[in-house]
Amino acid sequence: MQGERYQNTIALLLIVLVFASIPLIVNFLGAWFLWAPILAALAVLPAAFLREAELDTGLEAPARVRAALAGNLRSEGLEVTTEPDAVWVRIDALSAVRIRARTTERGTVLSSQARATRAGWLLLIALVASVVGSLPAVALTLVLFRRANRFARARAPAAFGGKGGAAVSSRDEVRAMLLGSLSSALRIAREASDAQHKAHTDAQTVIAVAAFTSWTALLIGLFVALNGFNLITGQWDVPIVGATAGTLVLSVVLLAVVRRRYRPRLARYRTWIDRLSDAFDREMSLEAAEPSAASTFELLAEASTQVPDWLNAQRRAGLSSDPATSLGILLLTLFVSSMFTNAIIGALRGALDLVFVYAATGTVAAGIAAWIYRAWKRREDARLAHAQAAWDAHVKSLRARMDHFLEEM
Repeated sequence: MQGERYQNTIALLLIVLVFASIPLIVNFLGAWFLWAPILAALAVLPAAFLREAELDTGLEAPARVRAALAGNLRSEGLEVTTEPDAVWVRIDALSAVRIRARTTERGTVLSSQARATRAGWLLLIALVASVVGSLPAVALTLVLFRRANRFARARAPAAFGGKGGAAVSSRDEVRAMLLGSLSSALRIAREASDAQHKAHTDAQTVIAVAAFTSWTALLIGLFVALNGFNLITGQWDVPIVGATAGTLVLSVVLLAVVRRRYRPRLARYRTWIDRLSDAFDREMSLEAAEPSAASTFELLAEASTQVPDWLNAQRRAGLSSDPATSLGILLLTLFVSSMFTNAIIGALRGALDLVFVYAATGTVAAGIAAWIYRAWKRREDARLAHAQAAWDAHVKSLRARMDHFLEEM
């Protein structure tokens, strides 16, 4: 899990643990030596096993690098399992490591994640579940993480045949520029696809919440319409059937709308990602020849027309692409809603002093939420504008170099 995704995940985890610790501090402060180590273990384990550390970079196709890495590890007598984009290696009875090869602007990057074997996971779970073994579980996690990291760093460079991270020679300048452009376009397309996937998931979550809310509202409305406020002898059968049927129809319609909105867009992004990945692998393979440069350049020229849409896709996804910020704004929104609800209740009861306190607190919290959103929006717009400008400059430079290259041919 790389960069921002890792930071967002750990931030969400820490927020959840902080909220979970509040009732423990209030009610069980005297027994802190029991629950504090468990919370520490729940924080350290994901932080260690989700972190993905970069190992080495080279200009070879990811599939070739994975095959070379797997062959080298098997020659050492290690147990190796291949995955679509990674290699899983058993180091010893407890520890393992997952080494992934992915494409970036710099070429193929190898990165590693610490893993535990089945016996290792059982031991960690048993230690945490025993409560008293939580601190030993933290220590064991750190040992496994360090062992996996050292193991991966010692063996990653060999996957590139000793050429990991080497600079591109001048005669390969066109190829290097093509690789850089392909990797940039591929990254932008993947970011757009990921952002829209998250937005699609968020839309489905909103539909689920709306379905529950509409079912409750329909149930209460139908019951009151048919029975009045007679909760004891009123009949619930018809309201339940009516609310369920109405909610089902509403959910199907909303899901169809969301599907129609997102599926074609996601399929289009997937097609572009596949095309760019194939071109990238072809250019990075050792068999890449000069005649492929023209077709690759044509693909990049076509991709240039899609880049603004890919960047707009990230903008349209909004806060879906930043779970930590969206969670913070959601919590503040719930707090604001609670404050204004209490203000209304206070007004109905005639407690005007409480009305002012609740309303002022809610207004301040709403202002903080708005400030956080606007600051995030400015940063996101600046990032996307910079990405568009960088892409335009890169394509312009590539076009000039390609024209010169064709003239020489």
